[in-house]
Amino acid sequence: MKKYSSILAVALMTGLWAVPASAVEQYVSGNVGMTWTNDIKGGSSSYVLDSGTNVLVALGADEKHLDYRFEGEIGYQTSGINSFGSSAYRGDVHVFSLLANGYYDIYTGEVFKPYVTAGAGAVLVKFNDLRDVGQVSGYSEHETAFAYQVGVGVTVPVTPDMKFDARCRYFSTADFRMDNGNMTHFSSTSLLIGLRFRL
Repeated sequence: MKKYSSILAVALMTGLWAVPASAVEQYVSGNVGMTWTNDIKGGSSSYVLDSGTNVLVALGADEKHLDYRFEGEIGYQTSGINSFGSSAYRGDVHVFSLLANGYYDIYTGEVFKPYVTAGAGAVLVKFNDLRDVGQVSGYSEHETAFAYQVGVGVTVPVTPDMKFDARCRYFSTADFRMDNGNMTHFSSTSLLIGLRFRL
């Protein structure tokens, strides 16, 4: 998976900057918001998680005369575990992602511009300090997997070089095997706001 992530990063950066500078508008963006994680199956029971946070940082290229753009994104999500089945349980889940995203901007004739987005890449999922309530310490593990995202959003110009961004997106990994042999996956829905700056 490390090899896959490296190849993805190199291909993405090469693709973003291979287009002539006169044809694209390069930008950097950042988003932050709330995330709601679906239950994570752990065999016959599931981990139930609290709401958490999601942070995204991206480097992109926007086709000046077309309606699409592309970007490379680094993301981080975290949520706390509050139960496992009917048992009180504690721990945290941290998800680090590297995605290649595509966007289609919808022309409305207004100042705001809605868009749809989809992307795919690789993730590292870390389960930290999993334990029953009352236990002093727990166990941790990490797994890698394929991941994808789909979403909708809107951008609004603030200045000629800055845009406000608001979005809702669904994020999911493919199934992966935990240390106990159980197959599971991570999925979440996030509401995010942020800013995009032209370089």
